[in-house]
Amino acid sequence: MKTRHHSWKSYVFLTVSLVVTILMFLLDPIGVATKEKLTGLIILLILVGNVVSVLMGILTFTSKYERKLIPSIAAIFTFFNVVVVIFFFWFGANFA
Repeated sequence: MKTRHHSWKSYVFLTVSLVVTILMFLLDPIGVATKEKLTGLIILLILVGNVVSVLMGILTFTSKYERKLIPSIAAIFTFFNVVVVIFFFWFGANFA
């Protein structure tokens, strides 16, 4: 019987989730500092990062021998990120 452990999947999932969260918080300061030149790139990175994070979550939680502590923490960040992106899509579609 194999023992449960944290593999590269858990750490990639946590890293991507944290990077997306940091990019979301720093979107406005980076946009102001670069005169909105990098804003489109950062928004694209946020969207791609959310997709990668959800896919890593599925991959990590379906792994039989993966411990679930780090992926659970990353899932909380991913849930927050996805909810914020969905809110801004909804807000932009209904009130813009």
